[in-house]
Amino acid sequence: MSDYRDFFGKNAEKYAASESHRNGKDLEILINLLDLKDSYRCLDLAAGTGFTSISLAKKVQSVVAYDGTEQMLEQAKILSEQEGVHNISFVLGRVEDLPFNESEFDVVTTRRAAHHFHDKDQFLREAFRVMKKGGKLGIADLVEPETDDQGNYNKLEILRDQSHVRAEKISQWKILVKKAGFNNVIAEEMVEPTHFLKWLYPVDENSKSGMDVKKYIESLGDEDLKKMDFDIHNMILQKHRMVLTAEKP
Repeated sequence: MSDYRDFFGKNAEKYAASESHRNGKDLEILINLLDLKDSYRCLDLAAGTGFTSISLAKKVQSVVAYDGTEQMLEQAKILSEQEGVHNISFVLGRVEDLPFNESEFDVVTTRRAAHHFHDKDQFLREAFRVMKKGGKLGIADLVEPETDDQGNYNKLEILRDQSHVRAEKISQWKILVKKAGFNNVIAEEMVEPTHFLKWLYPVDENSKSGMDVKKYIESLGDEDLKKMDFDIHNMILQKHRMVLTAEKP
């Protein structure tokens, strides 16, 4: 397993240009479910190139875009300037060890990143700690299909990107979030048909990682492919995404 900073550092500009990350349906749903107020202070964890931070910043008083990769934050700064958004501050650090005070934020979010977190329990504890009473948690991430009992989807993701740790099932996310102390947990699932090459992006199909992924897919039987929602004949993966919200009581 490689350091996530290696993968995201070299691909920061590609993520900044990603239309899916900029305008994905999960972002729209996340923003709507959070019921944002213009007085809110928000923390966007693993903010990446800043698309979620920028969307939040257009609706609230201030946002902290927090990420572990310097190059991603640099792209976030560029994009926020292009959008004319000036109420975002940028902080470098790990999600498992937040340099913020207790009860500092009204909203804590993370989008398309939690599958890279090594310790999701600690991430949730930290999110809970820095959140105000009555504050809201928002998580949007890819998830493992409930039918995939062999872990093939996660194996595929790791071959594509060695910084991938684990995409949880929605059922497991609900358990983890409640365990951390949150209540009023609501989770929506979206299933997005995605062609193999689009899913593989920003990895080149002829790179070692791309070839390893294709080889692994070809090694799987029909039943395993069905359980992970992959149509090998048309090279279409049904990508499962979750948008989850919860509150700090």
